[in-house]
Amino acid sequence: MASNMRTSRAGLDVIKAFEGFRPRYQQLPDGRWIIGYGHVRETREGVRVNPDEAEAILREYDLPPIERLVMDSILAPLNQNEFDALVSLAYNLGAKAFISCDVVAHINAGNRLAAAGAFDAWRRAKIGGRVQIIDALVRRRASEKALFLTAPGQMPVASSRIYFPLHDTVKLPPPPKPREIVVERAPDMPRVDAPPMPEPSRIATEDAAESVKRRLVRIIGEDGNRVSKKTDTMTDGASPEEITAAISALAGESEKSGVGKSVWPPREDLPPPPHLDEDDDDTPILQPAPDASRIDDLEEVEISPDDIQRAVANNRSMEAEETGEAGLDALPFGLLSLIGAGLAGYGLASQFGAVESNGAEPSELAVYLPPFLMLLGGLLFVVMAYYFFRALFESD
Repeated sequence: MASNMRTSRAGLDVIKAFEGFRPRYQQLPDGRWIIGYGHVRETREGVRVNPDEAEAILREYDLPPIERLVMDSILAPLNQNEFDALVSLAYNLGAKAFISCDVVAHINAGNRLAAAGAFDAWRRAKIGGRVQIIDALVRRRASEKALFLTAPGQMPVASSRIYFPLHDTVKLPPPPKPREIVVERAPDMPRVDAPPMPEPSRIATEDAAESVKRRLVRIIGEDGNRVSKKTDTMTDGASPEEITAAISALAGESEKSGVGKSVWPPREDLPPPPHLDEDDDDTPILQPAPDASRIDDLEEVEISPDDIQRAVANNRSMEAEETGEAGLDALPFGLLSLIGAGLAGYGLASQFGAVESNGAEPSELAVYLPPFLMLLGGLLFVVMAYYFFRALFESD
């Protein structure tokens, strides 16, 4: 577990090499400003720093929080090179990504080689809307991994006479291929035929309607022609009383609702329809009642000259009232237009010296006052005159 460690010169060199030096503030796409060796703050532009000042800002201002983050996250002992490599990685990834990365998990588990291999998982960036491997990040991860694997002191011997290198056939497990979704059909079950549905019983209304239909067919025939009188003598079917009773039953009427039996006379008591022939002069014609009032729209109406004169006088009085009201509505606009004309005239007179001053030296306000009065008065006169004539003649 690291405690009270600071970044060495080797770690500073790695960070400075890949962060790059900026002598003045440059604005980032997110609106912040960056200067020196990756110093990002919300500040103003125009400030300049030299390399020594930028290194001091990096070491004394930017790296202490990162160093404390590494010491709090790593629970295993670290040497100086491992600590420097992790500080460079955390400075580049940010606190949230560094705490959750596999490098920290493998170090805490005691697997240094797996932690070194996990550095390569952070070589991608989003450029132009596409996530891709970036050359600068590949080289930075390689430098950090090399620093992480560099043991302090004498380098261990790795002579090819003793350790002959072989091709590494153990690769990272490939990502799982997309699985196909297989929909399994249920086994075919023996088909059981449903029992036939019983025919619904016909209600009284349907029976009555069917009987009426058969009677109409017998009367007018299927093709619209009359059939013989012999067919008309067949009277099988529902009677009018049965049809009325069926409709009452369908509507839910009962004796409790106060509706009694149908008073439709039986078929035998129906009076025969009147025979309306063209040559029959006894056909009744509808006549108005003797005492009925009758209105004739074409009747001539006489109007006396006095009524005409009275109507003309009423019209003239109404026109006079409307003209007076229009004049009252236009009066305020006329007054304002006169005020505007007076202001414009006073400003014009003051501009050309027609209005004498009291002899004192004119101030700066007095110099600009006449043109202002001319402009204001002219604008007021034009606008108010327009509304004056509009209100005066809009009733015409």
